[in-house]
Amino acid sequence: MRTASIAVAAFTLGAATLAMTRDAHALGPVDVEVGARVGLATSPASTASSNPLGFGLGARGGVDFLGFYGGVQFMYYFGGTDHLAAFCSAVPGTPCGASAFSTHTLMYGIEAGYGIPLIDVLTIRPQIGLGDAIFSSSASGPGVANPGSRGSNGNLYLEPGVTGLFSPGGWFVGADANLLFFPAMNDSRASFSLHGQVGLKF
Repeated sequence: MRTASIAVAAFTLGAATLAMTRDAHALGPVDVEVGARVGLATSPASTASSNPLGFGLGARGGVDFLGFYGGVQFMYYFGGTDHLAAFCSAVPGTPCGASAFSTHTLMYGIEAGYGIPLIDVLTIRPQIGLGDAIFSSSASGPGVANPGSRGSNGNLYLEPGVTGLFSPGGWFVGADANLLFFPAMNDSRASFSLHGQVGLKF
């Protein structure tokens, strides 16, 4: 009887200790997240035929404290290419499509959000990103006055969205869906971005 009582008391004490440890961990940990991203973004330009965003690769890193997340991120979008028929017709004997105008985009900035745990290993995090988007372009082909010439310009971007993270241990996989706004861009429209994520959490 005494042995059974001691066993019950030990079990109760152990369970209480684990519960307190878990509660303390839930209230006070600092988690560092480092991950890679891959995804797509629709065009923010309402008039251009090529998409300066498109397929992209990038990375992010940040700190989660009491559910609040802050970090940095960058994405490189490979953009697209326009074949310029107007240039082709200006050069006798040049087949249409020989001249091209290519664009790509580098985005980097900060992001902040708040994680809402659904279950122990699944978190939904509404967040917003803010930073600079550098749109670069180059022209090539016989119909171009200065072949190989390049240009670039920076634009502020705002990227509100939501991220879902599955974190079973010291790593995570997830996805994020966002709207992209470029307030200073002429004739711009809201675009949509979607990325997959994988990384480490420690």
